Amino acid sequence: MIVEMAKIRILGSRPLLPAVVGLLQDEGDVHIESRPRDLHEVESEIPVIRRHIVTGDALRIREILESALDKIRKLLLVLPPSPGGNGAGTGEAFVPPPLAGNEASLRGHLAPLDSIALRVETVLAERKRLEDESSLFSRYEKVLNALAPLIAVVRESRDLECMGLLFQAQDRGAAPLLEQALSRLAGDHYEILYREVDKETLAGLLIFPAEKASEAKALLWEKNIGELRLPSSVADKPVGEALEILLRKQEEIPGRIRELDAELSAVSDRWRGMLAGARLWLENRIGQLLASDSFFESHLTFLLYGWIPREKLGGLEKSLASAYGEEVVMERLPIGKPEEEQVPIAISNSPLVRPFEIFTRILPLPRYGTIDPTPYIALFFPLFYGIIIGDIGYGLLLLAIASLVKRRYRSNRFLADAATVFSWAAVSAILWGIAYGELFGDLGTRLGLRPLFLHRMGDFLETILFALAIGAAHVLLGIVLGIRSAWKSGNRGETAARAAGLVLVIGFLGMLAGILGKAPRAFLPAGLAVIAVSLPVMIFTGGPAAAMKLHNLMNILSYLRIMGIGVASVALAYTANRIVFLVPWPALGIVAAVTLHAINLGFCILSPTIQALRLHYVEFFENFFDGGGRAYKPFKIVA
Repeated sequence: MIVEMAKIRILGSRPLLPAVVGLLQDEGDVHIESRPRDLHEVESEIPVIRRHIVTGDALRIREILESALDKIRKLLLVLPPSPGGNGAGTGEAFVPPPLAGNEASLRGHLAPLDSIALRVETVLAERKRLEDESSLFSRYEKVLNALAPLIAVVRESRDLECMGLLFQAQDRGAAPLLEQALSRLAGDHYEILYREVDKETLAGLLIFPAEKASEAKALLWEKNIGELRLPSSVADKPVGEALEILLRKQEEIPGRIRELDAELSAVSDRWRGMLAGARLWLENRIGQLLASDSFFESHLTFLLYGWIPREKLGGLEKSLASAYGEEVVMERLPIGKPEEEQVPIAISNSPLVRPFEIFTRILPLPRYGTIDPTPYIALFFPLFYGIIIGDIGYGLLLLAIASLVKRRYRSNRFLADAATVFSWAAVSAILWGIAYGELFGDLGTRLGLRPLFLHRMGDFLETILFALAIGAAHVLLGIVLGIRSAWKSGNRGETAARAAGLVLVIGFLGMLAGILGKAPRAFLPAGLAVIAVSLPVMIFTGGPAAAMKLHNLMNILSYLRIMGIGVASVALAYTANRIVFLVPWPALGIVAAVTLHAINLGFCILSPTIQALRLHYVEFFENFFDGGGRAYKPFKIVA
């Protein structure tokens, strides 16, 4: 249900403004209004009223706090969690600075953050450098491993030059040609050693006289043979020495990274608790400063507009009176009609209904003074779900699954709520299964169960009429709720149009009952007469757009999907039971039957959910739901 709100105005002595802001934050119930509609009336009464001015000192303090908060948030993102898993360290605790402190004292109090941030940034920069090097070196890993044995037997000198080569699979035929060209260039004063890296790559180590280096490189370029390009950190080294350095670094980097991780963990153990406490203090302190921007003031007083749940109005009034006596006054103001659209919306439902908010949270908030649809979903969703499935066996399985999920994920609010919703839906399925006499299809009939209400595989006409009756009741309820909302909003034309639409649907149902023989034949002309009268009234009072309410006639027929999906599920269960006797091998027949029942169970979880929600969102809500409300956001302590 939508919580009834009260509009308030708080006035007080201007020096008390910071203390009042702190009290409102502690109470945590007031939604502060930054631009009230009737402020112009106050400004006409008190010409000197103006928005609260944030002084230069306050701005600088806010900047210091926001900078510190940004720094702490970044630190908490990169520091590893404590071993306890609660996110807080066991070391230093945060001691809040005095609220009355000046800029210099605040900077001094927050100074340790700079040294912590510098230490962490240094460690992270070093760690990133090592990770980048490791990633770069890993690209050479296979080549390094292949060339390492060759490097060990090569002795470089000033007279010799060593060069790494890479041959791709399609270029291996160039190796003999290269050797012929090198023989012509250097005679017998060269050597090439080969090692296979993988099926696609052949690595080579070329040793030749230093004075022939430029000619040898030109030859490689001419033959389109790739030279091994080493990282810039070792590019100026002889290739043998460079490869040895890379191999050594590859071995050293993981250990150094572990040392840096241990250093980060030590910082986290000592400072994470302090940082978490500082973050909360800073968020709340900054919240107070930002909230002050929504206050108004004269030379001697401050003024605040806001909203609060009516039931909490008395508590706030007592707190203000106890703390400040007559120096701070709170008034409750009337809410004008033009202002109702701006009233913040708070939703509060009983514990039985609250889990069903998972279906209404995805919708826009309803406007103030209209209807929260959650209680109606809590009533009709399990009802529709149970009518569609209507099987004791599937209901018991769904109840077991929902109970398991709730027990396993009770700390996850969404999953816990979803499990609660489907537990109620499963109970409904079990009860309707008793009414239909179904247990995994017709297995219940074989065990002696008999339908108490409907036999869905035989009473097809009654099944169709039952679905239409459900649709008529649901749609008519939606229209009645729409009439109520229109009446409360003071829109008499819309109220009359919706009432005429209600009469039109009743006339249509009477006519349909006469046609089907479920009512006296006189209902047919009477229904037509009612439609003929109510339709012009509906269009005259609601305008041409009111003709869209004729949709309700088709919406009622849409509820046939309840029985259509249900009968499809029953048919699949019947098929699963019969396939056991159709397959020559009993074991195979049982496996096929179990498989079909498992498929049907998945069908029972997904399809009834979609169809039941569709009937609410499309056929039901369109008659009364008015979205676009503004969320209630109380000014409170960040915990």
